Amino acid sequence: MTRVAWFGLLPLLCCFTSITSLAQETESFQYSRPIAVDGATEEEIFSAPLDSDVFAATRDGFPDLRLFDNNHRLVPFLVQNVTKDQVRKVRKFSAAENPTVHPQENGGMEIRLRLKKEDPSASGIRFVTPLENFEQQVQVFAIIDGAETSVVDDARIYDYRQFMDVRQTELEFPATTAREFRIVVNALTSEQVSRLLELSRTLKDGTEEDRRETTMIERRPFRIDRIEFLNEQAEVTERSGSIQTWPVADLKVTEDVEKQQTIVEVTSRREPLTTLTLVTNSLNFSRNAAVQVLRNSEVDSKWEAVSEATLSRFSIRDFHEEHLAISMPETRGESYRIVIENGDSPALTIESVEASGHQYELIFLRAGSESVRLEYGSDTSDAPQQDTVALTTVLNRKLVPISATLGKPSRSPMPSLTPLNPKSLLNNPILLGTIVALLVCVLGWGLYKAAGRIDMVSHGDE
Repeated sequence: MTRVAWFGLLPLLCCFTSITSLAQETESFQYSRPIAVDGATEEEIFSAPLDSDVFAATRDGFPDLRLFDNNHRLVPFLVQNVTKDQVRKVRKFSAAENPTVHPQENGGMEIRLRLKKEDPSASGIRFVTPLENFEQQVQVFAIIDGAETSVVDDARIYDYRQFMDVRQTELEFPATTAREFRIVVNALTSEQVSRLLELSRTLKDGTEEDRRETTMIERRPFRIDRIEFLNEQAEVTERSGSIQTWPVADLKVTEDVEKQQTIVEVTSRREPLTTLTLVTNSLNFSRNAAVQVLRNSEVDSKWEAVSEATLSRFSIRDFHEEHLAISMPETRGESYRIVIENGDSPALTIESVEASGHQYELIFLRAGSESVRLEYGSDTSDAPQQDTVALTTVLNRKLVPISATLGKPSRSPMPSLTPLNPKSLLNNPILLGTIVALLVCVLGWGLYKAAGRIDMVSHGDE
């Protein structure tokens, strides 16, 4: 390459070097918030809960969070789920011992049975039966020293699969020390027959004024394979993520008549949601539904399905049951919609949508009385490389962090002097395209000048 070409490349190389060195100097964050820490004069571990303002301005995985001390030095930190001990009820069933059955004149039956010696006290019973499409009235009496006490009065077990996917064969009662029980299973009454007819009419939800309808009830013996006792105990499970309610706004409900769908849309501030729950006054329905989140990219935006569920609510006399929540993997989005498949049934009346999801907290060590502040919000920053061994060691020792609180957010007045990964600039297609174009121009100009010099030398030799 000629000397002229090298002189042409020199400014470009200097410019490129300046850009890459600039990448090592500064990185700006949109927001800054002080962290209030009280009551500690020595180095301590603290936790500050993240709120909607932080979620709204940060990216998934929180690569654009930084913590600084009063000398503008990076403070190592962890972002983790707020956890707590989960207490759940463990349900265990055990078969009854030596049951005896006495048929009754009205078509019902009386059953006597006992708990096994090794089994704990009972707080309910379960009927194991192969039958479908039935409804039976049940009474349960606990027997202690020959005296009977009613623990279940006029309850019902049922299977309504002829009309909907609903089955209930368990009955709970207050825990008792009784070891012997008497169960009375009454025959299907005329009132129960009319109840099934009412259920059929309700689910069909017809509006015609004149209609003939026939409900067939198969009269047959109520077969029981076995009866099991229920024992329920509280058990502390492993620590798990704490769930809290997060706000959603901008409710919009539309009907797609052609696709027979109800579309419910809401917005959030990118909180980590795990459940959306419909609030409706509609009764006696079962509908398939899907939750979708709007994904934005440089090219376009599209709805992406994240979860599906069956929404239902049944309420017929003393039978009430509902499933209106849709669980989903933790999702941080700005726009959500629930697509409800109606089929030929009337649309549901949607009043609102409730959302819940994980809580997150910022864990950090603070030395003495130094102040700390949180800076966040960047489209290009990578996660910082931090030494968090001290934090994880302290947390593994089960030390409870001292509570800290985030102050009000404000726009950052100046860029934060923190290392920036040069890849964020070197991978910029506009920057790289400009550099390549300049290189091509300089090289072309150098080759053109070199060719001219060759022609001059050739003419001189002639």
